[in-house]
Amino acid sequence: MGEEIVSVVVGGQRFTAFLRAQVRASMKEAARSFRLELAAELGATATAWTFRAGAQVSIYANDDLLLVGYVDRYRPRIDATDARVAVEGRSKAADIVDSSAEHETGSFEAKTPVEIANELAAPFGITFAADGDLEPVDYQITPGESVFRAVEKLARQQGYTLMGEADGNVRLPKAGSKRHAGGIIEGHNLKSGEADHNWSNRHSKYVVRGQRATGSGPDSLEVEAIARDAGVGRYRPVIIVEQDDTTPARARKTARNRRDKAAGRALTATVTVQGFRDERGSIWQPGWLVWVESDFLQIRQEMLIETVDFVQDGVGGSETKLGLVDPRSYGGKKNKGNKSGEAWEQSDDEATDE
Repeated sequence: MGEEIVSVVVGGQRFTAFLRAQVRASMKEAARSFRLELAAELGATATAWTFRAGAQVSIYANDDLLLVGYVDRYRPRIDATDARVAVEGRSKAADIVDSSAEHETGSFEAKTPVEIANELAAPFGITFAADGDLEPVDYQITPGESVFRAVEKLARQQGYTLMGEADGNVRLPKAGSKRHAGGIIEGHNLKSGEADHNWSNRHSKYVVRGQRATGSGPDSLEVEAIARDAGVGRYRPVIIVEQDDTTPARARKTARNRRDKAAGRALTATVTVQGFRDERGSIWQPGWLVWVESDFLQIRQEMLIETVDFVQDGVGGSETKLGLVDPRSYGGKKNKGNKSGEAWEQSDDEATDE
């Protein structure tokens, strides 16, 4: 891969000289984030004016957009011989994370989470999109509730997360629908890596219980679904009580999602590779699959990229740190080519009503 040039456009000017530049994108964060460290001349005020808090910025890796957003914090530091500035900020979606939702009635009937999100986010100039079809729901905004909190709750109930995109908008992604070229292989392009085998939140069965907002009878008042994880060999049940309107189908989906996410997140990995791109030159993307092989980490399968941290400095050059999870933690399917250790196994059974 050729040299990566990180550039930041702010106030009509383009800057490329940084002591350190970092951009973070994540499947579970509605706003991307960045941090820049740059040198400043002693006594100079131009840098402060250009990168002032609230300034709009666009960050690129060569010609690929990484982030459009605003400066949250401007932190200058000076001593007898040196002057430096740290600049931190987030993509445009930070406004719907931090701000309260305003709506004429605060009430929604038979609308999908995306439809609700776009109504609430319209004043902010933010749009939402989803990679799949979401079920219509009824919802009442809690006074003071942020747009993010309302939509995240509704999306989570249907197995989705809110992911910030480079242009500042938000997507409810279908995890694993795209794959990166090549792979990350120990002894080839894996610079460093670590895995966390943690079963503390994994259970033998997940029982979801709830009620319908209206109606009578068992299907309304005694809604229950069970998902079992055959990979857990001892008795470890957990009961989840849904506070919102719950249908039998929704309860089954919740039970299955909780099981799969817990099993997938029980084994995670973080790897670092040189550069910002895969073997075909595509920028690393959260939500995409990548083949990973490491005997030491006990991974030999497709993994889902949950987080991406692009870093460029004078020490490591251009590097990308990837946070990886089993695809099933986001509703993906078991990979037929999986040759990882037994600790990565989990049940694929559907949730049932008994």
